[in-house]
Amino acid sequence: MKKLFLIVAAIFVAVSFSACSDDDDNGHASDKPVLVKQYIVTEVGEYTETYNIEYDSQNRISRIYTKRSSSEKEYSFSYEGNMLTETDTETDYDYNDNGDPYIYTTITKCELNKDGYIEKAIDTYYDNGDYTLFSYKDGYLQSIQSKNSSPKCVYNWNNGNLASYENGAEVTTITYSQVVATPTNLDLNFVDEYYGSYNFWGFLGKKSKNLPEKLVIKSKESANTLTITYQYELNSNKTISKVLVSEVQTGDHNESRNYSIKFVY
Repeated sequence: MKKLFLIVAAIFVAVSFSACSDDDDNGHASDKPVLVKQYIVTEVGEYTETYNIEYDSQNRISRIYTKRSSSEKEYSFSYEGNMLTETDTETDYDYNDNGDPYIYTTITKCELNKDGYIEKAIDTYYDNGDYTLFSYKDGYLQSIQSKNSSPKCVYNWNNGNLASYENGAEVTTITYSQVVATPTNLDLNFVDEYYGSYNFWGFLGKKSKNLPEKLVIKSKESANTLTITYQYELNSNKTISKVLVSEVQTGDHNESRNYSIKFVY
């Protein structure tokens, strides 16, 4: 799922921020997460893309929407009891020479545990009986396992932060910043998955108490290593204004990417 690295697409990771007292050593200036209403992705010399987020009366994400020059993408979320239904709709306006749009829709049904975290996800597009299970300990994500595909992914926590996670293809280690900021409802540990994943949306358990500074993703099958570093710009009230992201891949081939994500509250 990383832009410059082969990531197992079925794996979703969620890490964000847990509650802490004012100006403590947990990277928080406040104990109450603020809701992000919009985030704007700008890649140097390439493009700018805006994602709008809507919430229901319980401050749960209900809709995420982005419009590109030739397409639109919408994620909608509906809640009923312990069930979450996510509908992804993508409209491509350049599908053919006649200008007829192509609309592609997938629906994922999720079972939520008593804490509101996803514990089972079923992709209804493929009628093959496949599903993905998510396990937790004390509210922290421990593993993700798909029934019919992809290896099990295991998560290791240290002092309230996700220290590493590992699947059959890669090992990821994370180090954290000393920047003190007000937490958001989105997962900045995986801000590079802004284009859509349960991890960035914050559906999978308790959240890391500090802001990520660097992710190092090493392949088990090749010499490839992807290093992602983060720098933060803050507003006067210590909410995060912008994250500057740098991705550098080395190994079998070398590649780099730089972009920023601006947050509107």
